[in-house]
Amino acid sequence: MIDSNPYQAPSAFVEDVLPSDELVLAERGTRLGSAILDVLISGVLAGILAAITIPAFLGARHGGKPPSGLFIVLAIVMVLACLVPLVVNLMWWHKYGQSIGKRICKIRIVRTDGSRAGLGRIFWLRFLLPAVLGRIPFAGGIFSLVNVCLIFREDRRCIHDHMADTMVIIA
Repeated sequence: MIDSNPYQAPSAFVEDVLPSDELVLAERGTRLGSAILDVLISGVLAGILAAITIPAFLGARHGGKPPSGLFIVLAIVMVLACLVPLVVNLMWWHKYGQSIGKRICKIRIVRTDGSRAGLGRIFWLRFLLPAVLGRIPFAGGIFSLVNVCLIFREDRRCIHDHMADTMVIIA
């Protein structure tokens, strides 16, 4: 009787090799801080311009004749104040997987396998879809609450992370 089969497929022990730079999940507080920074950066620009624009509009409504050129300029500046942070975030999401707040807090978005998360995945599935779902009357409020509460699980991933197959790690 022959102990070895010459037609048998070769066998070998294969050990899983872990990447040298292990992915470390971002802390919940750091994620919260980056989200607050994102809102503050966008909100401060819009707030300053609103503080200038609203009194001008109210003064015009109470009998004063508004200079039409001023309103056009203020409207353009308001739109730019909203678009500039969005454009910067889009560029940084694409290049680094980070928003302005995430970049300041030194965390970034990656796929669950550690690979780079694309701009489309971050924008459509992590940003826009949850924002739209959150606007649904009644159910949107529940969705938004559950979305952020899921961060308290062990994997620290919210619903938008699961929808986009992403996670937030220390950069």
